[in-house]
This record gives sequence, C-alpha cells and structure tokens, in this order.
Amino acid sequence: MVQHTQLDNSREDNIIWRWTKDGEYTSKSAYHIQFEGTYSKLRITPIWRAKAEPKCRFFAWTLLHKKILTTNNLIKRNWPNDPTCKLCGVESETPTHLCKDCIFSKQVWALVKIWFGLSGVDVVGENGSLHSYWRRCKIKIDKPHKRMFDDIIIIYFWWNFGKRNRRTF
Repeated sequence: MVQHTQLDNSREDNIIWRWTKDGEYTSKSAYHIQFEGTYSKLRITPIWRAKAEPKCRFFAWTLLHKKILTTNNLIKRNWPNDPTCKLCGVESETPTHLCKDCIFSKQVWALVKIWFGLSGVDVVGENGSLHSYWRRCKIKIDKPHKRMFDDIIIIYFWWNFGKRNRRTF
C-alpha cells in the first residue's frame, strides 16, 4: 500500500528556539544551555591562575570534581578492579581518600607542612571534602604565601598522588 502526502505551501514553517525569550537561536544561548543543570559551586579559580603546568592544573580541577580514575570511579564504569586503596590497603579508594584521608597521604602531607613551614595548617580539621579542606588550609596561610600554596604545594602534592595512581592502572 502506497501512501500519498500532499504538501500545503499556504503555511510557512515556524521554528521557535525555546531557550531564548524571543525564540531566536543564538550560539551564545546554545553555549549556555549546554551547561544548564551542571553548575558547580566549587570555587576553583585559584587553580587556573596557579603557576603550575597546565596538565597539573587540569588534574587538580578534575580531582576536585572527583573525576579522576580511582577504583570507585572505575566501579561506576563496570571495570573490574580491586576497590581497596593500594597505598594503605584498608579503605576504598576515592579521590578524597587518595589525596587527603589515606594514612600514606597524611604522612606525606605532614612532611610537606614541615618542609614549607605550614604550621598554621595543623589546626585545620581533616573531615569533609577535599575542596573544603583545601579552602580551610588556605585561610590559615598568611597572604604572601597563599599564592605559593596554590601554585606549588597543593597542586603538585595532588599531582604526585595522581601519578602514582596512573601507574596502578
């Protein structure tokens, strides 16, 4: 059975872009809509201003968004792996655990604080996310050294744990 369709040229097609008030498409509106619902409350602009290498800054950004390849993220992708942390062998490996909560990373962080004279950071509580811990540490550092903290200390500290993690996978 063949079906015939007759076109009616009396009406003009009308396409309305629902993401703008006037219904007109703009590349600016398309750019903004692709990020709709993905707004991040993380204040991480100091990472992008840091004097660290771009790959290290990108890693820090990815880490704070909890998107690095740790075992918990591999499980989400259904990749077979051992979920325990390879450094401590006790807890599940997450981005926060790897770079802040692991016994090994705590020992290394204690040495870094001594080397750079960051005694004010010792009073910062360790509970919470990696991002909140980073912010609380920055508050305890005097202004002339805050830039060095972001530029050198914290980003490269995280980067080295990320390098260790890449060797695992």
